[in-house]
Amino acid sequence: MALPNIIRRVLGWDRRRHARSRRPALRVQFSGRKMRAVDWSPGGCLLPPLDPPMDPPLRTGDTFEGRISGIGLGNSGDFLAEVVRFTKDGEMGVRWLELDSHVFLVLSGLNTR
Repeated sequence: MALPNIIRRVLGWDRRRHARSRRPALRVQFSGRKMRAVDWSPGGCLLPPLDPPMDPPLRTGDTFEGRISGIGLGNSGDFLAEVVRFTKDGEMGVRWLELDSHVFLVLSGLNTR
């Protein structure tokens, strides 16, 4: 039986497979917006609050396409992501559903525990 998330947090357990990184910087573009991710991993990233908000707003479970750059990539790459959560501060947690193969390899190579 799975432990509730609150117990996992108290015990310091995390369901993520990959550690989060803040450096090198990961830049994300989608829907005409450009931003720097708060943190990232080969599994997803946390994006700052959208300012101004999108109309209609993204919701948990929504998917969107965009481009990733930075992190030592020689060029940018495409992604498809799913919104998995919003923090109390309005940050948006996303999970990569599809990544260009070279982007995944770079993210995986830079993200070590």
